[in-house]
Amino acid sequence: MTLVETFVTKVIAESSFEELDRIYLTNRVLALVGDGVIEVETNQDDLIELKDQLVEEAVRLETMKDSQAAREILGADLMDLVTPCPSQVNRDFWDTCAQSPEQAIADFYQLSQKNDYIKLKAIAKNIAYRVPSDYGELEITINLSKPEKDPKEIAAAKLVKSSNYPQCQLCMENEGYHGRVNHPARSNPELFVLIFLGRSGASSIRLTLTLMSTVFS
Repeated sequence: MTLVETFVTKVIAESSFEELDRIYLTNRVLALVGDGVIEVETNQDDLIELKDQLVEEAVRLETMKDSQAAREILGADLMDLVTPCPSQVNRDFWDTCAQSPEQAIADFYQLSQKNDYIKLKAIAKNIAYRVPSDYGELEITINLSKPEKDPKEIAAAKLVKSSNYPQCQLCMENEGYHGRVNHPARSNPELFVLIFLGRSGASSIRLTLTLMSTVFS
């Protein structure tokens, strides 16, 4: 089976898309990766591995520059196909939260793994170990999941016209943002407005804005 066909089949299985959407999804993938990928074969079956192979094909076809930033942007765009729209994610979260807050968070965590916002493949490269100390046991982690920036990308970022949009990497405007060389892609994470209501005497704790995705990144 071809790479595109297999990826589209996985997208349909893991999202709200249906078989009638196959041609539409195929053309979406070709628009992102390049028409030259249409006959490429694959023996992969995992959604994220298929995404990674599509990114490599885009590099081969010179559809995009071979840079860390470009790879992350394309990967996020491809995985956005399995990510429900923000309104649906929020609706599902709150519907579940009314019955079980723990399950609502677990479901969102699972979605964030499925659409590769939480990059389990990269995180698995990290080295972690525990050591005793005067303050108790410490867990030390060597972060190998985020490679150092390429000097060429650092130089390119200096040439990019400054922008105040999004205002920061945690601001609400990141939702669905395509990304650029000096700002990460945010095509697939979803933002939540969480309203925590608590009481202490006559006072209330209210309106806490939280970028849920940062809890799991």
